[in-house]
Amino acid sequence: MQDPRIRLVTTIMLSIAAWISVPGAILSILWWLVCGRARTSIKTLRSLFLILVIPAVMGLAAVWSGGDGLSYFIRISAVLIIASWMYAERYPGELLDVGVWFLGTKTGFDLGLIGELSMSSLDTMAREVNRISIALRQKGTPFSPGIIPAVFSGILIRQLNLAHERAILLTLRGYTTGGTHCPSFTSTFTDWLNGTFSCTIFLYSLITGDFFNISGSIFII
Repeated sequence: MQDPRIRLVTTIMLSIAAWISVPGAILSILWWLVCGRARTSIKTLRSLFLILVIPAVMGLAAVWSGGDGLSYFIRISAVLIIASWMYAERYPGELLDVGVWFLGTKTGFDLGLIGELSMSSLDTMAREVNRISIALRQKGTPFSPGIIPAVFSGILIRQLNLAHERAILLTLRGYTTGGTHCPSFTSTFTDWLNGTFSCTIFLYSLITGDFFNISGSIFII
């Protein structure tokens, strides 16, 4: 999907649809299989397992406490899968483009810049984790839970130092608020088709979920 505006709206629609109802979550996963599987961070069964392990644990905890763990697992898994698709599809600078297009060169520029800096930090953290895993494999050291605090504390400290350096650099360049930016977008027929499909899933999820029941109860009260 080339147009980041349609991609952002699609992600929001599918995430809300997955959270509202189980049918919406299943249809969101179906959307990913049909429209988004070609470009996604889920390349192997291992990456899929890493994405699903957290909702699986939380679902088991919900079952243990008497809740509907299966519904929770399906809905959260769908949200994480759609989020992984958006992360893999994005290109550097698209949050700044969308922010300026939607909210202008002041508020939009500031929010877009914050988003780009945050995503850059996530990319750096992912690369650091990958380097550490490669180094452990080369040394023949198994990855045990005991080394997790040491690994992530070092990554966190480096990220804090990097954020401080970026803040100093922006200050030295005289940045206060807003900025000049002229975004350009390219939309294809496939983008609009996939976006329309996601909106249809969102509307269907509203109908099949508890949204109207909850809204009706509030209105009656």
